[in-house]
Amino acid sequence: MPNSNALNTLEIVTDDLRVYPLSGRALDMHVHAQGQLFSLKSGLGIVETLGGSWLFPPQRCGWIPPGHLHSVRSRGQVSGWSLFLVDSFCASLPKKPVVLSLSPLLEQLVMRVAEWEHAPPPTSWRKSFLEVLLNEICMAQEQPLHLPVPADARLKRMVEEISQAPEMERSLDVWARRLGMSARSLQREFQRETGMTIGQWRQQLRILISLEKLSNGMSVTDTCFAVGYKNVSAFIKAFRQTVGLTPLEYSKNQ
Repeated sequence: MPNSNALNTLEIVTDDLRVYPLSGRALDMHVHAQGQLFSLKSGLGIVETLGGSWLFPPQRCGWIPPGHLHSVRSRGQVSGWSLFLVDSFCASLPKKPVVLSLSPLLEQLVMRVAEWEHAPPPTSWRKSFLEVLLNEICMAQEQPLHLPVPADARLKRMVEEISQAPEMERSLDVWARRLGMSARSLQREFQRETGMTIGQWRQQLRILISLEKLSNGMSVTDTCFAVGYKNVSAFIKAFRQTVGLTPLEYSKNQ
């Protein structure tokens, strides 16, 4: 539930909660004192932190908590909205960047907030409205569009090499020899640091890279082979499981 004390501190909405249109400009590492909620109508947003990357296709919702260092870049023709919440409203919200589902109700709530600067509602009504807004954010489901980066230097070197050549195929034993580890230790440490097996991480990387390539206008077939899939049907199945659309549907939406 939202922090009722935080809601009671809201006096001037335009000082505590703002909605802005999004542009496609890139932003280097920076930090906000407020929490940022955003969504894209078109294009692809990419948020990077020291702990990994998050990709934000259209019809999703992004959340970056207050004080979290991050950079932002984009692909395609970007349009959308961004809402900032003061730190006191964020106690019940995620403590790390996440990609969330976007319900029609959540989007309509944000659009209503965008009208407040010109037609501010009574304070008592704002408090009730914001409780619904925060509850709707809390209820949104996390989407599998995150690629964590391990902290161990050897594992980081490995994921950097995989990222530079996602089509590359190397067995677990080959990677273990290159990193001076046993295959069992490599798999165990990688899963401990990322929460994924190496195979799962590589598939996630390929899907996230394919989102960028499709957003830049590459065909489905060319994207499939560029990220390392040998079979277009397998690529379409993996893409749909992660994104919720087929690659062609995603491209058309762009």
